[in-house]
Amino acid sequence: MPTIESLTHHDSPVSLTCTGATVLERFEREPDTLVLAVVDDHAPKGLIERDPFLLRIAQEGHRCLSLPARDLMDPEPVIVEGSTKVEALCAATLTGRPSDLVRGFIVTREGRYSGTGTVLSLMQAIHNLRGRASAETAAPATASAADIAHQRAVMLSAFCNELRTPMNGILAVAELLKRQPLNADAHAYVQTVIDSSESLLGVMQGALDLTRAEAGELALAPAPTPLRDLMDRLQDTWAARAAQDEVRLMVGYEGDTELAALIDAERLHQVMSNLVGHSLRFARKDVVEASMTARAEGTDVVIEGMVRENASQADPALLPGLFTPFNERRGDNASGLDLAISQQLMRLMGGEITAEANAGRGVTFSFRLRAPRAWLESGDSSNISQLSDLQFRGQAHILIVDDNATNRVVAQALCEMFGCTSETAEDGAEALEAAMARRFDLILMDIKMPRMDGVQATQAIRAINGPAGETPIIALTANADAEDARRYLAAGMQAVVEKPIKPERLRQAMNAALSSDAQTAPERSHASSVRASA
Repeated sequence: MPTIESLTHHDSPVSLTCTGATVLERFEREPDTLVLAVVDDHAPKGLIERDPFLLRIAQEGHRCLSLPARDLMDPEPVIVEGSTKVEALCAATLTGRPSDLVRGFIVTREGRYSGTGTVLSLMQAIHNLRGRASAETAAPATASAADIAHQRAVMLSAFCNELRTPMNGILAVAELLKRQPLNADAHAYVQTVIDSSESLLGVMQGALDLTRAEAGELALAPAPTPLRDLMDRLQDTWAARAAQDEVRLMVGYEGDTELAALIDAERLHQVMSNLVGHSLRFARKDVVEASMTARAEGTDVVIEGMVRENASQADPALLPGLFTPFNERRGDNASGLDLAISQQLMRLMGGEITAEANAGRGVTFSFRLRAPRAWLESGDSSNISQLSDLQFRGQAHILIVDDNATNRVVAQALCEMFGCTSETAEDGAEALEAAMARRFDLILMDIKMPRMDGVQATQAIRAINGPAGETPIIALTANADAEDARRYLAAGMQAVVEKPIKPERLRQAMNAALSSDAQTAPERSHASSVRASA
């Protein structure tokens, strides 16, 4: 069992008198550094974390840049002795305060500063433990590989679920702050908080997907999908990031524009998006090409994808290792997650991703897969953008149900932004009492809550006789994969919006749920389900 010190980032600490300007310069110069230890005479005194630091600058302005580190740091950081076993730290983290999960930690040896650790370090440790566990359990009379893989998936799922709640709160508050009248610098700091938080959530989801895939528990949800729309979505997803890095992003589609296939659109988009995101890391002020070719062959569709960057130094002998989790051969710790899960997803869909060195510089990723051909009816309404033309029915009175105070504040602020009034409840039992006592036009319902969860509360409200039992209900949850969404809709909800809440997505779902169709034809609620992409 490795110790924490073996995973330590041996970053240079800052002193108590170091200014905020110097800290900001460190974070800008070291984009992968999430935390900086504040040390005095080799003894740790505090911790400065990237996102809270930048958020404070956004709120208070440049005054923070002249403050010393002692006034900017968290004076009560998590401090871990370097000889601590990884398993012990994981256990302590999962049973501690939720806020501890999003904090970095300082590693010491006999009281002296040794380095810092992050959530990503723990994920790397979990990955290393997987490999050791597989080797140790190869002997007879031990648990099966499938059991071990399942236990790993359960452990990581619990870890990610605990971490996701406070991270969603950070993202939601940052999104609200972004809409305030801030100056250009403050907006840039807030955007950095958002980008960093979304990046961390992406790493978590990638690690969870990879673990589930290795355990054989990652299922596909095929549906008729217009292939041209996938590439349009890919362009929309990455255009702003490419422009920020001065990269020319070229996205193309070759084939019948009406051609559709029976595929899991979210997972295929995830594969293409991971390849583009990986390539953008190496292509500053250069070009990234992404293309898809689709053609019908009998009752099937053959799909070929390609993503190319021309900037990195690529050793052909090392390219197969790119698909190994947490691979460091190209100096990019994150590559092992996005590329490894992409390979797993592609194999699940019946394809394979290959990486080839270009003549000169760069790498080209390509894949090929076959899927059943699908035909879309002219009246299909699977695209959520069709809801964007609905005018919001203002002055609605909303009941917000969530056991997390930050989530309630965010939802109330969004309702106020939409011109609505609101009340709050802290769990499903309170929500049921409120729904029976007062009239609401709409209920925003969290899923995981004490006493009575969101599904149970929805079923109880639906059992009420009269108008209260017909109140539209929207699920707000971080657990919104296809199977979960179907369960929420079957319980009587009109729509599902994923956390962290995107204001535009919530507004679309509220429009749909408050429409006459949503209120008079709940059996058709599948058509108005809205899921926000993370």
